[in-house]
Amino acid sequence: MGKATISDISRSLIEIVWYFGPKGLNGECCKNLTMPEFIALDKISTTTNCAVQDVGYSLGFTKSGATRIVNRLEKKGYVQKIKSHEDARICCVEITKSGERVLSSANSRYVEQFHTIAAKMSDHSLTDTVEVLKAMAKALKG
Repeated sequence: MGKATISDISRSLIEIVWYFGPKGLNGECCKNLTMPEFIALDKISTTTNCAVQDVGYSLGFTKSGATRIVNRLEKKGYVQKIKSHEDARICCVEITKSGERVLSSANSRYVEQFHTIAAKMSDHSLTDTVEVLKAMAKALKG
């Protein structure tokens, strides 16, 4: 792949991230969540017995970085800390009803934005785009 193509892809990804990412003055992506908080909350919502360390892994953060994010989410009332059902020495995190509501609201916003973009694309182009984005996300996760 040529330098120009890679540069075009990089530039396009930056524009996409800006469009979907935190544009608020406080770095908020949705309501009062920062983008790392949103990603952490999403991880917590889909992981049974979610350890704080799992949150850190999903963000590429250290355990102490993840703990700070979890503490902020807990202070906002979106998660609660519990002891692991399997090992009481491990601190796990569960999403609260309030957290489910804010996550659902944020997801709705992102789905609406994507529908607006998708409506401007051909079916073939949209299918290819979805496949490429899924492959890139999978590659990023390792």
